[in-house]
Amino acid sequence: MGRRLALLIATYEYEDAGLRRLTAPAHDAEALAEVLADPSIAGFEVTTLVNEPLHRVGRSIGEFYRDRRRDDLTLLYFTGHGLKDDEGRLYLAMTNTARDNLLFTGLPAEQVDQAMEGCASRRKILVLDCCYSGAFPAGRIAKADTAVHALERFQGRGRTVLTASDATQYSFEGDRPHGRAAQSVFTRHLVAGLRDGSADLDGDGDITVDELYGYVHDHVVEEMPQQRPKKQDDVQGRTVIARNVNWTLPGYLANALTSPIATDRLGALDGLARLRRVGNDLVRARAEQEIRRLADDDSRQVSTAAAALLADSTPATPERAAAESTPEPEPEPLPPPPATSTPEPTPEPLPPPPLPATPRTESPLRRALASRRVRLVALLTAAALVVTTVVVLVNRGDSDSGGSAAPAAAAPVITGTAERIVLSPDAGTLAGFTTTGGERVQFWDVRTGQAVDAVDGNAFSFAFSAAPHTVAVGGSDGSAVLRDLTTHRTRAELRGTTTGPALAFAPDGGTLATASSCACTAPFDNPVLLWNAADGRQVATLPGHTNGVQHLSFSRDGRLLLTGSVDRTVRVWDVATGRNTATFEAGYVAVFGPDGTVIAASSHYTDKISLWDTATGARIRSLDGAGEPVSFSTDGTTLATTNFDRTVVQLWEVATGELLHTTTPEGPWAISPDHRSLAVGEPDNLVRVVDAATGDLKNALTGHTARVTDLTYSADGRLLVSAGADGTIRVRPTG
Repeated sequence: MGRRLALLIATYEYEDAGLRRLTAPAHDAEALAEVLADPSIAGFEVTTLVNEPLHRVGRSIGEFYRDRRRDDLTLLYFTGHGLKDDEGRLYLAMTNTARDNLLFTGLPAEQVDQAMEGCASRRKILVLDCCYSGAFPAGRIAKADTAVHALERFQGRGRTVLTASDATQYSFEGDRPHGRAAQSVFTRHLVAGLRDGSADLDGDGDITVDELYGYVHDHVVEEMPQQRPKKQDDVQGRTVIARNVNWTLPGYLANALTSPIATDRLGALDGLARLRRVGNDLVRARAEQEIRRLADDDSRQVSTAAAALLADSTPATPERAAAESTPEPEPEPLPPPPATSTPEPTPEPLPPPPLPATPRTESPLRRALASRRVRLVALLTAAALVVTTVVVLVNRGDSDSGGSAAPAAAAPVITGTAERIVLSPDAGTLAGFTTTGGERVQFWDVRTGQAVDAVDGNAFSFAFSAAPHTVAVGGSDGSAVLRDLTTHRTRAELRGTTTGPALAFAPDGGTLATASSCACTAPFDNPVLLWNAADGRQVATLPGHTNGVQHLSFSRDGRLLLTGSVDRTVRVWDVATGRNTATFEAGYVAVFGPDGTVIAASSHYTDKISLWDTATGARIRSLDGAGEPVSFSTDGTTLATTNFDRTVVQLWEVATGELLHTTTPEGPWAISPDHRSLAVGEPDNLVRVVDAATGDLKNALTGHTARVTDLTYSADGRLLVSAGADGTIRVRPTG
């Protein structure tokens, strides 16, 4: 069995006065070293270097990668400044690095790449929580230069590379650059996911690198929408980085096993069989124990089914072992070509399709929530597979209006991987975001469950149009396209933004608004562009914002456009004239009231949520709570808000500013358009629907066998859709 080795490098003190002292790196490395070295969690042999000069770090990296075996697992972590020279070459700054002499005082990324390339290990992890510039303003500390592409420096077979942000985004330290050291957002969630086991997304008892990335990406984006961690890999199978030390039997199984109802106990066998098949040693042993206990159940039906499961001699271990990341055999030399010119028969491709030959670079997508706020989509990484779709007939008895837990078969099921889901305005099309087989947006027909289209590759943002079969997709290079889901073709290419764009369609689908979303260190002119969605013609330019636009939405009548920017202003525009009718110093998260006369706005800068008069620009009132607005109810009487990590939901009366109710969901959630129901994906894999105003339970919806990843209501509130890590998407009528 191979060794597990980690080298952690943290640099925060610099001889060069032009390199700002960082507060986070030492604390980052200390916390990560503790969790990696814990034998019950990860069991790495950890070496930590703090504020060391170039020659010592270089020697340590060389020794770290030298004399490794093929089955060793190596993890190299760096936190500190990253710098680039005039040619765009990346250097990691050590304590004696001089900005004007990077060639001889900085650690070149090429040298790290060469050391990794020469390492015999077939499982090499590189983690960069790296600052890509040397001087930053106070407050939130930016850690990125827009021209540095860290992933490109570290491509190679057998490698997985995780970075705190992509080339156009920021990595953030804590709120205060001085005083008590705070972990960076990226490393804090990295450590948390390992320490408490919450990064075990599929509940099998092990935390893979893919799961860890998915967990960290999701939480970083929730906390800091401007920051997008990235990942690339070129490995076979999966790499287990840690164990879930807090693993327990999933709540839905524990409840079913202790239920006095025989059919509940019988239903638990499927979940136990899955755990016995895919879990680690501890998980498989517990599943086996529970199955044996059910074999002695007083219900003949239950005991017979359990005994049959035990009699199944198919071992679980080989299936699991086959998926593990194991050393790859060296390729055999190619034989000389045959003398005959007859070509060899080509074997038929077998699912799942092979991994791509070159590393894949992942960039997150963005989506509109019920609040219509544009936010980042966190995507889990998975091996490539072919998505198939299965639909089960609807049972109208499964609703959120009341009653006991609904059986799993009561909802139509779409089989497919989706970490975030969005319904079209008419609820006829569902979009699911995933990295299955590469970055991907999959579209399904809700009525038939059939896949109708997919967008792969460089997708950054996305918006549904009210016009049939039309979507807008933005790329991280600043491009945007109008796409027809029926013909699977691009109808128009829209240029004008320099970074990944925010997107919003007018309610009638006739106009599309775009703007660069980059939260940049330096101000820049960032006009909002309006396009004719029928032919892709630019029809207006709305100047005014001086940094990235994080929010775009139209009023319900389409006459007004609401924009929120990192320049800390929210602006209202007359769509017909292009005139900026009102400007509020209110942050960058904003939502229209249903009649367009009231706006709710806030941001991390302002903290407080305020209500504003759209026509006059006057503040109506500030709510006695911190966070951001989610949505107004359809009748405009209530406002739903959440804190910045979306762990609290509050309902306010708009007329008085009175707080009506507070809910603390333990998973993803969605509030119905009328604000009468709040659906929550609970840790026991149930979807619980509660009264948003009282918290009283209305229904508990079963069906998912792994964590719920996302929830959404249709615009009319008649459908509730849930996506799960079990690879299913369930569509349920609400009445």
